[in-house]
This record gives sequence, C-alpha cells and structure tokens, in this order.
Amino acid sequence: MEIFLAQVVAQLQVDATDVLLLHPNSEMLDYLAGRGFRTQAHESARVPVGKSLAGRVAKDRRLLKIENLKDQSDDPFVSELLANEGFVSYFGVPLITKGKVKGVLEVFHRAAMHPYAEWLDFLNTLAGQAAIAIENAALFANLEQSNQELSQAYDATIEGWSRALDLRDKETEGHT
Repeated sequence: MEIFLAQVVAQLQVDATDVLLLHPNSEMLDYLAGRGFRTQAHESARVPVGKSLAGRVAKDRRLLKIENLKDQSDDPFVSELLANEGFVSYFGVPLITKGKVKGVLEVFHRAAMHPYAEWLDFLNTLAGQAAIAIENAALFANLEQSNQELSQAYDATIEGWSRALDLRDKETEGHT
C-alpha cells in the first residue's frame, strides 16, 4: 500500500493521499495507510459512514470533489485539515469490488485544483486497482488462515489415530 500511495502522489501530482478501510460490521472507516501528511492526527481517524468527507464518499458510492475546502469549514474534520495540514482541495473515491464498498481513497492538495476529466478518470482507475489489491490481500489472508486451520486439523486427526492404535495394543502403547 505504501508503494501504491507513493505512486498516487507522484502520478497525480498531489500533496497527500490516504486509504481508509470500511469495517462492514461497525460501518466505520479506519485509516490503513497514508502519504504526504505533516502530522499523524489522521492516522487515528475512525469515520462513521455517512459523516465527514470520506464517510459521504462511502455512503454515496461515488467520487466527491471539493476544490475549496474552506467552503466546508463547518465539518470538524475539514477544519482540522485546514488548520494542521493546509489542504485546499479534496478528492475522495470509493474503493468498490464485487459491488461492495471496501474503503475510500482520499487525495489532498495544498493549492486549488481544477483537474481535467482525464485526471479524474485516472484517479478512478487507481481507486479500482487499489480496491482489487485490498480484496486480493484479504483473500490471501483468509487462504493462509484456512491452510493453518487445515494443518492443525490434519495433525489432530493423526494424533487421534495414534491414540486409538495405542488403546488397541498394549505392547506398542506409546510407540505409535
């Protein structure tokens, strides 16, 4: 994710970016990774879906672009971004795979931005790739866990057979 975010900053020529993951059970967005921030305040962010900028992106399932964050100064999260980071422009894109929102890719810039349609298309493409990468990482983690559980079950089965053989023949007990 760090490599991906470095490329987002470089390719889109923005100042900062982060990824927030959605926990479907709690309907909260949690910080996964970020790049280009001056402070670490955003790293502890837990955003409810439907609230704040990223929460609106996740709820509405579409790109949110704000070319001047000062227009949104009633939002406490935005006020914090303005005060601590000096961001002016914000772009948020939902990370969607298999029809489900997995998180939000946020892009910030410390100057006003009026991007071309191609830039926005590229941002959407990057968000799609990030969603696929996050989904693949989750699938891989689940596969590793399943393999570990299968290995433990296999070992338990062999031990059970060994005990059964030991009970059957007292002369070889403990040697099976």
